[in-house]
Amino acid sequence: MNYSPWIGGLVVGNVNGNYGTVKLLLDEAAAPLPAQSLRVEIEIAGHDRAHADFEVEVFSNLNRRDFVKLVEPLNASSDPAASYWLAYAMEPAGRAYDNLKYAANLLLGKCGAYRLTARYRRVGTSTWWWVNDFAPFDGAPKHRDCAIVISPSKAARLALYEANALTVEALAGGDYQNRSTLDDFLPGADFDDFNPFDISYVRSTLGFNALWLMPIFPNTRWRWDTSNWDWTSNFDPGSPYAARDYFSVNPWLADDATGARAMSLLQRVVDEAAGSSLDVFLDMALNHAGRDLCYGQGGVDLGLCSPAQAADWIREVRPAWCTRGNEYRDGQVFPHYREPAFDGYSPAIYAPADRLNEHVWADANVDWFFGDYSSLGPKPDRYFDPRGGAEDERDLLYTNLSEAADTSALWRYIAHIVPYWLAATSGKLAGIRADFAQGMPNQLWEYIINVARSHRWDFVFLAEVLDPPAIQYRLNKVMDVLTTVWHGRFRDSSVTMDELFAVLEDETRLFGSGSIIMHNGTSHDEGGNSDKWAMVARHAVAAAVQGVPMIYMGQPLGLADKLDFQNQFSSMYEQWSRPDSERQSVAGMYGRINHARETSPELTAPPRYFLNLRSGGFHARTFSVARWLAAGPVDSVVLVFVNLDTASASAALFEIPRTIRLSGRYNVVNLVADSPAQPLWPEPRSAEEIYAQGVYVIFSFPNEVQYLRLVPAS
Repeated sequence: MNYSPWIGGLVVGNVNGNYGTVKLLLDEAAAPLPAQSLRVEIEIAGHDRAHADFEVEVFSNLNRRDFVKLVEPLNASSDPAASYWLAYAMEPAGRAYDNLKYAANLLLGKCGAYRLTARYRRVGTSTWWWVNDFAPFDGAPKHRDCAIVISPSKAARLALYEANALTVEALAGGDYQNRSTLDDFLPGADFDDFNPFDISYVRSTLGFNALWLMPIFPNTRWRWDTSNWDWTSNFDPGSPYAARDYFSVNPWLADDATGARAMSLLQRVVDEAAGSSLDVFLDMALNHAGRDLCYGQGGVDLGLCSPAQAADWIREVRPAWCTRGNEYRDGQVFPHYREPAFDGYSPAIYAPADRLNEHVWADANVDWFFGDYSSLGPKPDRYFDPRGGAEDERDLLYTNLSEAADTSALWRYIAHIVPYWLAATSGKLAGIRADFAQGMPNQLWEYIINVARSHRWDFVFLAEVLDPPAIQYRLNKVMDVLTTVWHGRFRDSSVTMDELFAVLEDETRLFGSGSIIMHNGTSHDEGGNSDKWAMVARHAVAAAVQGVPMIYMGQPLGLADKLDFQNQFSSMYEQWSRPDSERQSVAGMYGRINHARETSPELTAPPRYFLNLRSGGFHARTFSVARWLAAGPVDSVVLVFVNLDTASASAALFEIPRTIRLSGRYNVVNLVADSPAQPLWPEPRSAEEIYAQGVYVIFSFPNEVQYLRLVPAS
């Protein structure tokens, strides 16, 4: 009887492997390393055949980050001593109707961004049938690889504070002479007699454990004047997201305005921050750069240029690294964003070229050409491209994007940026925030991430992704942390529990329960809310759920307006200097919330249950969630209640579900209270009493926060 091949039904962990995403956490420094494995299952067409008639294998680069390659031919794979991709034999695992099932357990050992697929062949033959060659059912697209993202465990414990180094402690006047510099971050190194801020304020006063620095590279000196259709000098200071050199520090960030001093100060900031258990993240725009972006030291390191050529403009000397610009003929536009430029005049004028004016970043005059792939292109409502568009995921399996010589060199150049800065900071730089991360193919991100992790295993990648769900999901397949698109909910004075519940549940449905999403109401791109206590309460919400809570530097000061970082030098001098009787108590509450989160693993673990009133439904103006960890036969529990009302106190009775395993007798303490060890109930209560009668919560103030730990009574 003729045999008709088919392979499908890939399951990785408990995730559908067809374009699925498995998100895991790992602490490589744990001794001994916990034994963790991932079960993979697959089905093949049986047709009355036996398991022994076939060889079935998982094919993956799982754990192989230290052998990362741009391109690995199939015949070079499966060498444990050298290959990036390995094959793993699968064992018989029963039948599923007419199909044969196979399974394998893969050990987890190294953080990285990985992919997995499967293949099989008949014993004694050489032709492999790959799961990617078949559709799950007639009329469906072919199967696509499953992504496995193993993030450092600390990614789930981050709490981020974002700062613009030119602005955070600028003096009155808002100009170049009054800018702040990196010495303002260093206690004992700031001599301008205006010192409300330094890294100890971020770590010790506010309690954040990660500092996100807006881009520290020199800004481009140019921009495209869309009014006069010509080059002109850039704004003052211009956007830091259009770099002039990826391998140096902006001289403006030094008190003496020299690059050498700026580099030294950055190294000191990272070093002293690390000594205070404060991770430093650098913000980077790797999809685009300024017109005058030069090779820099990285080009010399990689042998792409000589030291004498380090200052050469890449746009002019390597145009094939840039995206080709549009043509204009007979009143029509002919896009060429799927092609590299071919001379110094043909690169796109501004980025992102493929979005066809959805965004116009007039000083981002280099749009990198990373190869041609389906999701390179505009959104569906802007232009029809038969090859695909921003929300199209057809060919993300391609591994040959970088085979062209120029593209391969560009990938190596971009991937060298993180190792360069790790070396410059003695391995202490902790992560990057990737601006417009969706503007790069996943395969490139996989390469960048695994190159970086081969230098520092717990380096963290945070991605800005503000596009529709398909694009957010794509980046979740490689990145550790993604930004939320719901910033407004986390600064809205009138936000309700139902709205917050919808945001958090929508994110879980899209990304999966293991994903880490950054929640924030303020940033360099967002405005704020002048009600400082309202913003404390919304930070308490973000800190109480799995993910990464984050604030912008002006949030604790009540800064309501977005600070301009492109068109002028800005200042927070007024906010720092004006009399404010609440500043210390507001800062103190941020510190209490962040300390509670950092010392309570329940608040960073996946389990959660949004709490209803005993009478049913949510309390509209109280955020209520239970967080817990399994602790033997019972759970270790923190109940979080946040008064979302900015004007009134309230009280309500909440139900505690039996999903949370309680036993014995309990009291409660409020982890963010003046006396966090003081029991709040007059007498301990039994688990059955808590289940039967619920927990009565009294808010004495607007914006009040209660993180209630259930403490077993002795």
